[in-house]
Amino acid sequence: MRIYYVHQHYTNMTPLPTIAVVCAVIKENNSYFIAQRSARMKMPLKWEFPGGKVEQGESNAHAIIREMREEFDIDIEVVEEHPYYLHDYPTFTLKLIPVEAAIKGGEIILKEHAAYKWVTASDLFSYDFSEGDIKIVKALNKRDRAL
Repeated sequence: MRIYYVHQHYTNMTPLPTIAVVCAVIKENNSYFIAQRSARMKMPLKWEFPGGKVEQGESNAHAIIREMREEFDIDIEVVEEHPYYLHDYPTFTLKLIPVEAAIKGGEIILKEHAAYKWVTASDLFSYDFSEGDIKIVKALNKRDRAL
């Protein structure tokens, strides 16, 4: 059983909006798929586990499948959804939902991102990740060290 907590961040007594975002955690041959945001995206040139917003009425699984097809032209299969992380930015709270997935088809084509790489868990710390993704980097490093 997973226990989630309710989190609201207030600025001047007004709650900040919470944005639900899924991200793909894809591991092949002991390396993780990461992508660098383009210069025109929010948080330009930061590295991330790619994904995107969950649309109203959409499941997390459908959201990550759609996002990976839209952004990289690949088909993925959801393996497991993990508990979410919360991160407060100045104007919103990010609810980041990591989804472990496997690539099932297609060739990676960068449609929005500047670059992508396959990186071992220990090497993830060498990349400038967006603040919201850092908790995932730490969790993956801890998990891989335990194996």
